Amino acid sequence: MNISKVQAGQTFYNTQSNKPKREFIDVIADNVKNPRDVQDCVAVPRGIFKAYIYLMAGSGLLSVSNFLPQKWKGIRTTLNVIGALLGIVSAVYFAKPFAIKGLSPTVEKDNIK
Repeated sequence: MNISKVQAGQTFYNTQSNKPKREFIDVIADNVKNPRDVQDCVAVPRGIFKAYIYLMAGSGLLSVSNFLPQKWKGIRTTLNVIGALLGIVSAVYFAKPFAIKGLSPTVEKDNIK
């Protein structure tokens, strides 16, 4: 009788080492002359990040509304209003750290690491 050892990681799939598929951004990152351009990190407050998201969403809705036909006036108007409101919300998020002192504390270099 043949008794084999119990293996914790036994798989029935192909055990060859499969390299992960390279993405387009990996090719660009390999060809960058200064690697710090790719590896640097900038600390951005959450409010500023939200402001960028709202700004992009609002401008996207405004663009989509301009491509709709004239006969869809209600949908166009609704998208324009929502896009403008998102733009206003993004302006509030951009201005909030500067208008209210102490709301977003300054990030120090030691805290990032």
